[in-house]
Amino acid sequence: MTKRIQFLAIAGIIMFIGGTSIEPVKGTPKKSVITTLTLRPDAPQVNLFEGIKQATLSARVFPKSAYSSSVFITNLTTKPLTVKIPSAVSSVHILAQVDPGNGFLQGLQGNQQPQAGDSQAVGGNLSPVGNNQNFDFQGLFTIPAEKTVRLKLRSVCLEHGKPCPTSLKKYELRPIETKVKDKALVLLLKKFNPRRDDLEMMQAIAWHLGSHMDWQELASKKKNRHIGGGVPYFSRAQLMSAQTVVELARIESNRKPASQQGSQLYSNSKTELDPTSILSRARGNRR
Repeated sequence: MTKRIQFLAIAGIIMFIGGTSIEPVKGTPKKSVITTLTLRPDAPQVNLFEGIKQATLSARVFPKSAYSSSVFITNLTTKPLTVKIPSAVSSVHILAQVDPGNGFLQGLQGNQQPQAGDSQAVGGNLSPVGNNQNFDFQGLFTIPAEKTVRLKLRSVCLEHGKPCPTSLKKYELRPIETKVKDKALVLLLKKFNPRRDDLEMMQAIAWHLGSHMDWQELASKKKNRHIGGGVPYFSRAQLMSAQTVVELARIESNRKPASQQGSQLYSNSKTELDPTSILSRARGNRR
């Protein structure tokens, strides 16, 4: 009888802590989520990160892997808002700051500022999900009042060697320039189109420019090591194309600001270099 009373008392304390100490995560979808996008020309326009800063928008990231995440953007106002998203974004692992002197429970109850976590950040592009065949997505869409829109983040790893993102970890959407300092990599992430371009080649570029891996390291990197010692992460053709793209990106990023760049790096038009030698069209293993 005494043990049962003790058990109930402990259970009650846990329920009390769970119900009062941890605030609900802002931006978590509460109602039906919109996946078919629309655009209303008469709705006020706001840039994504400006809206988050002004608390008119909230964004929540749910990683599936390093290469794919669901992003939920909520209109916190009572009027429709047209959201303009940047060409590329980063998703960064966030850990709540806990003062060791305050104890674990006090850390949960305090309003501490989040700090960057130890799992790797990713960078990529936001795009529609669902039935959007008749919607010409140009980085603009309208969210009705107090509604949530779901987008897809197709990304590559930015920090080789760190643990991969999972849905068990809290991630935060940030401007790509706050995480990536290399101008050539920022330019390429903004131009990268996951539906058209080679994901593995882009990953090699990101690790080369962002994690300072040389091409020989990338060539020797293997996956599925339990099968015959592993298979190469990247093909020779992908690495050769990656080197060419990096060289062009360095020239372009130093020539003029990225905001004034055209689309020549990923263009199918004829240039001095054969486009097929610049960007591998190999399907590969789309992770």
